[in-house]
Amino acid sequence: MTFQTPGSVPSVSGDIAVVQSSRKGWFSKITNSLNIGNKIKCGYGIALGVGIIGTTIGLVLGDRYQQQALQQQQNAFKELNLLYRLQTSILQTRTHQQQLIPLVGNLKLYTEEYTHITNTHAPEIKQVWLELQIYIKTVDYANQKNTENIPRLLKTYEGVTQTYIQQLEELFQQLDLSPPTENKIAIAQRRLLKFTNSDLALKFDAISDQLVTVINTSYEELQAATTTFKTVAQIRIQIIVASILLSAVIATLLAFLTSRTITHPVEVLTNVAQRVTKESNFDLQAPVITTDEIGILATAFNQVLHRVKCLLEEQQAAAFRQQQMQEAQLLQSEKMSSLGRMVAGIAHEINNPVNFIYGNLEPAIEHVDDLLALLQTYRQEVPNPPLAVQDYATEIDAEFVEEDLPKVLQSMKFGADRVRQIVLSLKNFSRLDEAEAHAVNLHECIESTLLILNNRIKKGITIERCYGDIPTIEGFSSSLYQVFMNILNNALDALEEQHNTQDKPRITIATELQDKNWVVVRIADNGSGIAPETQEKIFEMFFTTKPTGVGTGMGLSISHQIIAEKHGGRLTCKSEVGSGTEFIISLPVQKQDLAKNTQLQLLC
Repeated sequence: MTFQTPGSVPSVSGDIAVVQSSRKGWFSKITNSLNIGNKIKCGYGIALGVGIIGTTIGLVLGDRYQQQALQQQQNAFKELNLLYRLQTSILQTRTHQQQLIPLVGNLKLYTEEYTHITNTHAPEIKQVWLELQIYIKTVDYANQKNTENIPRLLKTYEGVTQTYIQQLEELFQQLDLSPPTENKIAIAQRRLLKFTNSDLALKFDAISDQLVTVINTSYEELQAATTTFKTVAQIRIQIIVASILLSAVIATLLAFLTSRTITHPVEVLTNVAQRVTKESNFDLQAPVITTDEIGILATAFNQVLHRVKCLLEEQQAAAFRQQQMQEAQLLQSEKMSSLGRMVAGIAHEINNPVNFIYGNLEPAIEHVDDLLALLQTYRQEVPNPPLAVQDYATEIDAEFVEEDLPKVLQSMKFGADRVRQIVLSLKNFSRLDEAEAHAVNLHECIESTLLILNNRIKKGITIERCYGDIPTIEGFSSSLYQVFMNILNNALDALEEQHNTQDKPRITIATELQDKNWVVVRIADNGSGIAPETQEKIFEMFFTTKPTGVGTGMGLSISHQIIAEKHGGRLTCKSEVGSGTEFIISLPVQKQDLAKNTQLQLLC
């Protein structure tokens, strides 16, 4: 036979060109026509066949006789159980009946003792007697060696137990012990003693004596069945062990002969695998020497090598994409940092004159109030001012000025305060994160973001706030500002793009505390929603549905990284086309460690 390696792959251990077989024995002639699976099957089939046949013979013969012995043993156990129960109930009944004599004077104990007989032992005697009558009619009892004792006992004492219990009940009913007097007690004791020594009672006692003989006979049958069971089990084990030993010897011999036909192609395949491991050369291919399972294995190994090569190329491409993504993130971070510094500088420059104006408004309001008070005093003291004063007052509309001037000053104060709030929000948004996490008030973050976006919100969009009682969380405020800004901007874009004007544009922001350790922020809009195929990609880097130049495709991806990796939380999206979109942000109150973050991301 000649085996040629594929011409498109490097050779292994030289060029393996020809493999010839010179075996001429009968074993080789038979095995050469079989593949490895059939070789192993035939070898182990013979070995297992010997073991299975021998084991089957041992099991069948052993089970047959063992079941007979086991059945006899179980019958003996059942018979002994019934006899012991009957004997115990008779002795207990007799004992309690005799206890009635000294207890006649104590009506309570006397009644309890009698009740114990009628409620416990009498039903038990009746039940066991019935079970024995049924048992002696079964096939199991017919197979016992001694089948005369129990029927003789039941026939000899038939009706004795029922008559005994019945007469005892009649005697109890006849005895009038209420109230107990010495005369009644004496009469009752004599009648009970007479009943105790009656022929019926003695015959009732004789049942227990006769049971001793029957029980001894049943116990001997149990011992005989147990001995037979053990003997059969030993013979069964001996047959099985002999079969297994013979099977092991045959299996060892056949395994040795079969292994010689397998080792060579396996060694060739092993050499290729070692070279691949040593040289990290995944272009190598193993020569397919045979057409049996080893040949199939070599083909599969070659496919694995090809797949590994493809995976390495994919990993390199993924690493390149990861590098691009990191560079884009770095560029975005630099942009945000530069924008933050610029915004912080502008906010600082605006803040100084605004603070100057805001700080002087209070004294100005006080001075105006003083001047208006002086004007009122002048009017009271000089009811008829000079004509020139009256003409000038009419010209400037003094009454309107007096009424409108405080309102103008209050409006200026409100505007200055509004500018201060906007400047504060800009400063918070542009603040660089500290190296360590700190306490963050999520409501303040959301409100500051809404204040910055107020110009867009004014366009007929309603903001519904459903804030819960939540604690501060441990996190990075400026990163969370960025998350809220990205999500709210997307919501505003969706509301501005929707064509359905029946529903008023609305954004709902809700916060709540879950499980005492998690804070959940829900931001929902009633826009047009997101298609299912798009939802699977919204957190991917550079993915965007906006026109070129409008969206970078980085906002939600960066937001997801901030929530999941930086804060150990979760960011998910729920959306239906035509019903709007909801982003759910889950943040731990206490920042989790890296191991927990990784596990949480895997679960998500």
